[in-house]
Amino acid sequence: MNIFNDYEMPFYKFGDILFLQKIGREDWVRFISERFKSTGKHISNKLSGQIADVMKNHPYYTQQYSQQVWLRTEKDCNEAILQTAFTDLIGQLSLLFTNIIDSLTIKQINFLLAIVAGETNFSSTEVLKKYDLGTSANIKNLKKATLEKDLIDILPDNQIVLQDPTFEYWLKNYYCN
Repeated sequence: MNIFNDYEMPFYKFGDILFLQKIGREDWVRFISERFKSTGKHISNKLSGQIADVMKNHPYYTQQYSQQVWLRTEKDCNEAILQTAFTDLIGQLSLLFTNIIDSLTIKQINFLLAIVAGETNFSSTEVLKKYDLGTSANIKNLKKATLEKDLIDILPDNQIVLQDPTFEYWLKNYYCN
């Protein structure tokens, strides 16, 4: 956003900004299944849907996971291949995720953990205390910092989500443990 909104940036006011919606699950199922078929491999609609679901229909991450599944599939894909591909993908990304965590303040990490836990009222006394987020005024700074680091998205309904579903999974299942 900065390259289009900051007058010092080369693309300032370059054109209209369009916010694209995520590709729908049904479209992913069709796309993944067709891509497998075009290379002589088979994946069921159920498994294609699971790939899209795990990656929350995010285009980059859905394609990344699909590729890892495709690489491990000789002829017919199965649940075990999906699980292995996902576990390997998380393993490959763990060092990156560790480096991201190392670049954050404790309050920024705690803010991400609150998001992952499904919290929505970050300024409530209970959430501020539970996640040690400081004061309610600090929430604006935490949102801004994590947004600038491309870690979160703020959806049109003001819901805050992590951009990367694999990072979210890693935070829940590796970092917190």
